[in-house]
Amino acid sequence: MSGWARIKFFWKRMLGEAGSDLWASSTRPGFDVSNIHNMMETNMWMADTSAGPHYITYDAGEGKTAAADYLAISGHNLSSLAALVSLQYSIDGQGYTDAFAPFTPAADSSFVREFANPGANRFWRVKVENTPSQPYLSICIWGESTELDYATASFDPHEQEVRTSVNLSQGGYLAGAHAHYTERSLSFRIEDADEALYEKISEWREGSGLRNFFVMWEPSGHPEEVYLMRPEPRFANPLKAGGSRRDIFINLKGRKE
Repeated sequence: MSGWARIKFFWKRMLGEAGSDLWASSTRPGFDVSNIHNMMETNMWMADTSAGPHYITYDAGEGKTAAADYLAISGHNLSSLAALVSLQYSIDGQGYTDAFAPFTPAADSSFVREFANPGANRFWRVKVENTPSQPYLSICIWGESTELDYATASFDPHEQEVRTSVNLSQGGYLAGAHAHYTERSLSFRIEDADEALYEKISEWREGSGLRNFFVMWEPSGHPEEVYLMRPEPRFANPLKAGGSRRDIFINLKGRKE
């Protein structure tokens, strides 16, 4: 059995950077393309027509460039449509190169597609083709991933709890139960972390805050297990060894898809 890979966070995104622009080749009224990078699951972009290919194009701005090594999407219908999705880049907005071969997602759930970073480019675009009806995306971001380290204590990547309303009789008998949704939890600890690792954690917390982001708990053996999660409000990572090391505690919650 091969060894595990390090835990990865996918939160850094070029979308929304100052001076940048984002547009879609087709947009249904009320489903603006700017919705895809606010990390909320309650709104989305939807194409106005089924005919493709559909493009969502990012321009870093005059004299600016941005790099990426992943594409992450959540809340979509690309698998149901048997659509092909790819990410392309260009230095001038004229000729585009595929960052990876077009593919059809295995399910309409969150996914991350990693690829070799081609370097900084001014223009990037998502291409969606082979669509018999209108495609939609709730969250769609691309940028550079953050690789952490191995967890130093056991953890359960599949921990979950059904959020329910339970009614009991006066005698304590179950009179009814209504399941609202299933909450996923991911909690892990990295002990004796050095300053470089803590800087990654601190940058993520400062940059992403309490918003959703994508997590791969084991990118090598389970790349299909991608979770859209958010951190708990408390952030505490105590110093040790005279201040040269820290114990890092990460507690995440999300909705099971």
